[in-house]
Amino acid sequence: MNESESAVFRLLSLDGGGIKALYSARVLSELESVLGRPWPAHVGWISGTSSGGILALGLAAGHTAKGLGDFLEREGPHIFPNHPDGWRAHVQRTSQLFRQLRLKGKYSPRRLERGLQQLFGDMTLADLKTDVSVASVNLTTGARCVFTRASHPRVRAVDVALATSATPGYFNPHAIEGELYADGGLWVNSPALSGLVEAQPKYRGVGRLEVLSIGTVEQPEGYRSAGPPTSLPQWIQRMLHASTYGQAALTHDAVSAFLPQLAPETSYLRIPPPVIPWEATGPVRMDTTHPAALELLSRCGREEGQRQLRDSAVQRFMWNGTHV
Repeated sequence: MNESESAVFRLLSLDGGGIKALYSARVLSELESVLGRPWPAHVGWISGTSSGGILALGLAAGHTAKGLGDFLEREGPHIFPNHPDGWRAHVQRTSQLFRQLRLKGKYSPRRLERGLQQLFGDMTLADLKTDVSVASVNLTTGARCVFTRASHPRVRAVDVALATSATPGYFNPHAIEGELYADGGLWVNSPALSGLVEAQPKYRGVGRLEVLSIGTVEQPEGYRSAGPPTSLPQWIQRMLHASTYGQAALTHDAVSAFLPQLAPETSYLRIPPPVIPWEATGPVRMDTTHPAALELLSRCGREEGQRQLRDSAVQRFMWNGTHV
């Protein structure tokens, strides 16, 4: 057996979900507390979509998961400013509705861009410490887009992060070199399968292929729990949620079915999103940033990370084998 056949190729996949990526960051933070080395030294590829794409870029740039979680918790209320109740909440909701009806995003991307600038500066994808694939949609050409170090080496990480997180209805499309890009969650909110496709040249011939996929928080929003939608933005939100959850389920089934065909030994771990009861803290959506929701997301992530560390399959992903 040659060296490549005995080595392990690890791929980390991070779902999109707005501020709900705080859950994913806290799960990763618990794992990295026992890892003993940075994520770029442990995994060969990080795949992400939307806020999961921001986490993927941040980890590949050398930031810790804890630091990225702190960033989301600190900046989230400024990126998604929301008054929880009272007349200010009513005024803000009305203003946001008129912005959306004028086909402008519910939120300005300026605070997000400033925060990303602090994380990445002028770093390009070529400057990252490990390979990534970050999903987006090119609205100018109507085609899906995956940003990687090989395909877009000179594009700034800040621009890729803004492109993958430009969720329709929430943020305006982001322009890169004269073309407009939107959220990759429109076609692949759970990017494990997309990551495997992009990373194929890197893991061809290895003896063991391991995939760790982390979901974001689900909360049922059917008629039974939330009632019928009463406005166009609510309809859009419900349809977007149904689409992203359906994509994640299909990706899970596809990776489970086809991964064993890609290497002699394989392991696929999916850390699921917890279902937060509606009555626990009200709706926890991609832009819910009041203190109780942020604390709940952090606590769920920490608890799930600690639970996962007791799983033998996760332990193997964390410690066994020589990484390529």
